[in-house]
Amino acid sequence: MNKHEMERYIVSHLDTALEQGWIKLYLQPLVRTITDSYSGAEALARWADPTLGMIMPDMFVPVLEREGLIWKVDCFMVTETMRLQKERIDAGLPVGRISVNLSRQDFETVDVAAFVQRQIDRFGIRKDLIAIELTESLLVQNKERMVRIVKELRSDGFQIWMDDFGSGYSSLIFLNDYTLDLIKLDMGFLRSFTHTSRTIMRSAVDMAKKLGIRTLAEGVETEEQVRFLKEIGCDMMQGYYYTKPFPAGSLPEFIERRDMEAETIEWTGFYDRADAYVINSDTPRAVMEYHRKTDQLHFLFLNQSEKEQLRSLGRTTVADSEFVLNNRDDPLHANVEEYLERVYRTGESVTMYAMDNSCFVRTSSRLAASREDRCIFVTSIVNVTKDRNEKIGKNLDKSLADLVLLFDDVHLLNPEADTADNLINNLGINAGLIDHDRLRAGLQFFCDHMIYPEDQERYRSFADADTMIGRLKKTSDGVLRGYFRVLIPAGDAKGSYRWNEFNLLLIPGSEKVLSCIKNAEPTES
Repeated sequence: MNKHEMERYIVSHLDTALEQGWIKLYLQPLVRTITDSYSGAEALARWADPTLGMIMPDMFVPVLEREGLIWKVDCFMVTETMRLQKERIDAGLPVGRISVNLSRQDFETVDVAAFVQRQIDRFGIRKDLIAIELTESLLVQNKERMVRIVKELRSDGFQIWMDDFGSGYSSLIFLNDYTLDLIKLDMGFLRSFTHTSRTIMRSAVDMAKKLGIRTLAEGVETEEQVRFLKEIGCDMMQGYYYTKPFPAGSLPEFIERRDMEAETIEWTGFYDRADAYVINSDTPRAVMEYHRKTDQLHFLFLNQSEKEQLRSLGRTTVADSEFVLNNRDDPLHANVEEYLERVYRTGESVTMYAMDNSCFVRTSSRLAASREDRCIFVTSIVNVTKDRNEKIGKNLDKSLADLVLLFDDVHLLNPEADTADNLINNLGINAGLIDHDRLRAGLQFFCDHMIYPEDQERYRSFADADTMIGRLKKTSDGVLRGYFRVLIPAGDAKGSYRWNEFNLLLIPGSEKVLSCIKNAEPTES
């Protein structure tokens, strides 16, 4: 059969193909980047002809478009997609969102909004189970009318996705003219995968995040592309890397074969909110999911800056970090559990300071989403010790703004060189250890004149510069802690003694120690 005969066959047999079920619903799965879970699919039409075999869309779609008949296929696909969703719901199977493609002729021939609504009513399914894909070429035709239709569909509760974003010269203009829920990055970007195309994709994803628009990359075929899309924060992926399109009935087999979790529509909004915070900025950022009942957390996203911070703590992989934080035998775990509960209860940004692997760490988190027993936290974990070491070289940065929030007095001690440098002094102590003082003489002066007499013997043992490094290295976390009463000056008066907590922190990779003092007096309830 030559091309002309094939085209005549397609036109003359279209109605029969639709009536007899020769037009089949195929699915191209969508994978959520942060979870690697099946999160929905794109509905695709395939013509399985009993005489000619499989007729692919690149053959029948152009013919039907030219003859003004493609609307019949599109409407059929909308109906079949809703039928599939209803069947899966009735069978108790996981149901994710499925997108359907509509063409210019659909809007010229039928009232699309009314037709889609009739099918929703017919099958009795949720509107958010269907997404409507529109191409750039469609949106550019009769823009004023299309803007109105798109607004009407979104107001009715349907998601509007823009297909092939970046394939035309005016894609950016549409983001100003239309309110869209998702843009599908044209597969040409991944097909070339040059430095330029990667830069464009990174910029497109960043821009979409700022506009509150989700992103989906088409044509994913390699593991390298998957890693790149995860790095830039692209929300969804589809392509032959995961599978070729398959008959709708094969969806359970696909999920089982790939050993994937199947995200249900009830959880889609939860993870969509998480996606909004997946931003590859220069500021350390992690997005993590926390199961409150099991007290287990899992990192969904780490940007490069956060990965570097965790590596400085000795965590070379994400699994390393998760193991430490989820290990109930680790002293850090109880602090993390209490901390995350506080973030969850308050709904505000909360900062915690803790020792981790002999490093002083600042963690700031806020709640991004919660559903049932799960929470999404946006977190920044910073190795304060590392940051300060990088900035000061031999000495810690004089500002040490992070430590000011926690301690009243901080000194850098070097027992080997017998030196002490004053970093923070909020106690009003003008004697004792000052910049470049002799360490041992300063400790003796401080003990004799500032420590309560009954505490002096304990303090001498605690602050013994000759054994300080050795004792610190024997501890599990590089910290020595003690409580002593200190004379706090009060203007012209003699002052009074006040309980203070003393922390000696071994700086990793050095023979230096941070001496940190803070008030330990009980507060009135």
